Amino acid sequence: MKTRNKIILLLALALTCMIASCESYLDTMPDQRTELNSVRKVKDLLMSAYSTASSIQMEEFMSDNRMDNGEKYGFPSNILMQGYYWEEMTDINQDTPRYLWNGCYSAIAAANQALQAIEELGDPEEAQPYKGEALMCRAYGHFALAKIFCMAYGDDADTNLGIPYITAPETNVGVQYERGTLAETYAMIDKDIEEGLPLISSEAYDIPLYHFNQNAAYAFAAQFNLFYNKFDKAIRYATEAIGEDPSSVLRNMGGYAQFPSSMEYTLAYISSDEPANLMLQQTMSWWGSNYKSAYRYGHSREICEKQTIWSKGPYGSLKVYETVLGYGDQSIFVPKMDQFKEIANAITGSYYGRQVAFAFTTDKTLLNRAEAYVLSKQYDKAVNDLQYWYRIKAATKVPDKDELNLFYETVDPTTNGKPLDPKFALEAGLQTNLLKAVIHARRIETVHEGERWQDIKRFGIEISHNIENESPIVLKAHDLRKAVQIPASVVEAGMQPNPR
Repeated sequence: MKTRNKIILLLALALTCMIASCESYLDTMPDQRTELNSVRKVKDLLMSAYSTASSIQMEEFMSDNRMDNGEKYGFPSNILMQGYYWEEMTDINQDTPRYLWNGCYSAIAAANQALQAIEELGDPEEAQPYKGEALMCRAYGHFALAKIFCMAYGDDADTNLGIPYITAPETNVGVQYERGTLAETYAMIDKDIEEGLPLISSEAYDIPLYHFNQNAAYAFAAQFNLFYNKFDKAIRYATEAIGEDPSSVLRNMGGYAQFPSSMEYTLAYISSDEPANLMLQQTMSWWGSNYKSAYRYGHSREICEKQTIWSKGPYGSLKVYETVLGYGDQSIFVPKMDQFKEIANAITGSYYGRQVAFAFTTDKTLLNRAEAYVLSKQYDKAVNDLQYWYRIKAATKVPDKDELNLFYETVDPTTNGKPLDPKFALEAGLQTNLLKAVIHARRIETVHEGERWQDIKRFGIEISHNIENESPIVLKAHDLRKAVQIPASVVEAGMQPNPR
């Protein structure tokens, strides 16, 4: 039976002030907001339709990419500890659930205002690329919220809570919405993507890398349909984004070892000249610093050697990860990101943390396609995609299907052989083993990017966190805490919280 829950939603209104935030729509685009009487102003407004809030730090600390290195490394901030312990995260600043909630709904409000303005302008031909962009941004904002605040999409999506899907600008505070189900949320995301995708034009943007250019839009459509368990569509859209043979556009890290500093490595990673980068995202986040310096709950040598970048596989080892950096054995990192500063007060010297996030890349899209091939039982094509990835990472061996099957049939169940229990059909044997191969590769490819947490949710993976001088704590396969609790301020306003 479907459950529908009336709620009062605290939204960023298109023409009124949301909860104070450094990314406030009101603070950045006043002229275009008040008088959207040209396509150019709509185009400018859409810069605000990309949220600068980030979920990466939350996801990383909840995942099994971090471990407790002991009290001698101090006590980090509440938000990091609460994430590691899978507790309700109560802070309200950058890298928190409340900041993400407000940031995404603010971006959604901007997208809705743009769509209304285009309609009022008569839906002109020259506005169609921006209509497509607004629809993709609206879908992306809701998808970002659903990935964090909802359970993974599966056979129970008709009964799991969704999030309010907002499709028009608000003019009144305290409007009542229905939260609906996860199935309904995903259906609305799908509708916006299918309507927006054909309208996208890369030529419409001054800097396509920070917008939904055509390849990025296809990559998003592929990722969403993978999460939606629509595997044929995921394959089709991924191929539109990267081609049948993506070898020439994958990230070739062979030359990265020559860089004398981590910043040069980072700048190469986020470069607009890097063909692997399909869409980058400017975020307000401290993760560019914390992923390196949070020693207490760090990406340690033990995790590197057993589970992530230095872990052994049927591929032998991956040479591109031989040159990485570390602050001792407690924090080893690939310097793909860094902390950039935005001055908040020139007198006091206070500043906001900024970080460039990798929204969509060719390498991630390749692994999404490989997963879709596995789950649609096109095993030879899945192996072929994995082999593209192994080669570009300079694997000492490129395994075939039988070697992949054998390795993941017998791999340590406490590391990269953790049992999978998704809320969809998965066959034992070859299908499960090839899926584990994809998950292992993605864990390495997206290290520090938060995406391991999504695999933990989607595939029902049980994980544990060690606690110094205490027994480990365990997060079961379908623990309800995998849906992060919605912000307390929103619950207080009348929204039904996630069950616990």
